[in-house]
Parts: sequence; C-alpha cells; structure tokens
Amino acid sequence: MKTYKFNLSKTKKLNYFKLRGGKKIQDGDIPDIDLKDSIKEGKKEQMDKLAVSIEKTMEKIKHKLVIISGKGGVGKTTVAVNLATNLASYGFRVGILDVDITGPNVSKMLGISPDMRPRVDPEEKKFYPLNGPLNIKVMSMAFLIENPDSPVIWRGPMKMGAVRQLLGDAIWGELDYLVCDLPPGTSDETLDILQLIPDENVIVVSTPQEVALMDARKTIKMAQIMQRNVLGIIENMSGFNCPHCGKYIDLYPPGGAEKAAKDFGIRLLGKIPFEIEVGQQSDKGLPFVVKYPDSASAKSFKETVKKIREILEK
Repeated sequence: MKTYKFNLSKTKKLNYFKLRGGKKIQDGDIPDIDLKDSIKEGKKEQMDKLAVSIEKTMEKIKHKLVIISGKGGVGKTTVAVNLATNLASYGFRVGILDVDITGPNVSKMLGISPDMRPRVDPEEKKFYPLNGPLNIKVMSMAFLIENPDSPVIWRGPMKMGAVRQLLGDAIWGELDYLVCDLPPGTSDETLDILQLIPDENVIVVSTPQEVALMDARKTIKMAQIMQRNVLGIIENMSGFNCPHCGKYIDLYPPGGAEKAAKDFGIRLLGKIPFEIEVGQQSDKGLPFVVKYPDSASAKSFKETVKKIREILEK
C-alpha cells in the first residue's frame, strides 16, 4: 500500500550548465539566467489548481466549524475532538482536520495509532483521511511524520502549502460537518484557513482566566475584521465541582466569557466545567463524551452542540 508523505527535505539546488564546443563554460562566462518568472508562474499554476480543488471539496461539506483560540493551553483541541465526537454520535457525517502543523494532537485524542498512514489514489494524486471512532474522518500532520517525536521545523510558506494540500488533496467526500482544529494565535495557518474557507463558522475557545481572554478577544476581532462569521465563544474549564464536598468552585474569576460575548456581539455557546477525567481520557485516546456521557462536562458539550445545531440547521 502506498502512503502519502510531504517532502520534509530541503529543496535541492539545480546546477545549470551551458556547453559550447563540447566544453563547459567557466562560471564567469555563463550569462545570467533569470528563472524567477518561470518559477512564479509554476507556483501560481499549482496554487490555482489547489484553490479550485479546495473549492470543489468544500462544496460537498454542509457546515465548516473552525475552532480557534488566542492562547495555547485552553483546551481547544479537547473541545474540537469532543464536539466532533458528539456530532458523530447523532449520526452526522463528520470529519476533523488537525491544522496544527507543528503540534498535531487530534489523532492521539481519538486513539489512532501514529503508525497509520492515509491511503493514496495514485491516479487522482489525492489521499483519503483515516477513519476514526464513530466513522469520523480524520486528517492530521501526525500521519505524515516518521514518529511522534519528530518535529516539523517549517517556516510559514511551507506550513501554508501543507494546509492547502490537507484541504484540497484530501478526499473528504460528502460531510455534514468538518471541524478544523487550528493552532493557537492569529498567525499563518489561522489566516490561511479563514481565507480559504469563506463560509466557515468560527468558534473561539478560552478559559475564564483574564490572560487567556485578552488573547481570545484579539482572535474574535481578527475574525470580524476578516468578515468571517463568528458563531460564538466557548468557555472551557469554567469551574470545578469538589469531589469531596460537591461544592462548586470558580477556578478563575467568573464572567469574562460573558463580557467578551457581549462586547463583540457574539453568542456564549457554552461553559464546560473542569473535570480531571477529561484530560485523562484525552491521553488515553477515548473522547470524554463517549466514556462519561452522564458527567457534567459531557452534558455541557451536548448542550453546546445542541445550540450550534439550532443556529446552523434552522
């Protein structure tokens, strides 16, 4: 079985020679050859083809959910995975795209072996996402690197090229929902996705901590400046029920997400309480909403998904 891999090696330099009378001309005698225009035209043609392919692929997907956050460590990927799993549990055709090129974790949280590789269609020169739990279609950079410890040391243009391939060269088929888990911040991958999928619905994830909300607000503002539909904000790790006395404890000063929603005129989609088992299940590769469907966090996820469905499917 063939596997699809990005070329992580450096681009080899091409040596151009010009022969005259069977002898190689010395370097000082070689006239200047400007290949910049040809290279630009070739890259533009390739990008144009990918753009067309992305557009055709996105036409087959009803709803695109882009999960973003201003800061890392707020549980964005955990939210993305559990939202996708919850949607799939209702019988929807769901895909999840891990757009975090340098820190892909979606496959780990879904229990998919890092040794798995996407199947390739050699004629179409495209590849198929892997099937995860509940038939969720999954694509991640984690499937294209040698082992989990291998870093992806790429600059912006290479990451943006990979994002385009994950969108345009993957055979997603017809889906009801595609959940895109983006890296934190407002840099290359986030900008690229927001530009490539104009009809996406942006969901911002934050904790109640003021530092996290400061960056979440910037993310909301960025999406609004780009005239994208901000579906709302989800407050993760919202609070904690003491396992001993049952008392509810605010881990951070409350009210930050509500204020951000009011200030920017967006919805507060949900508040997910902190539970130790959520992180434990993520490490084990079994989504929390599947393992503990009657827990407070799972119920909050269900209510959040219900609200998202009511907005999008009305």
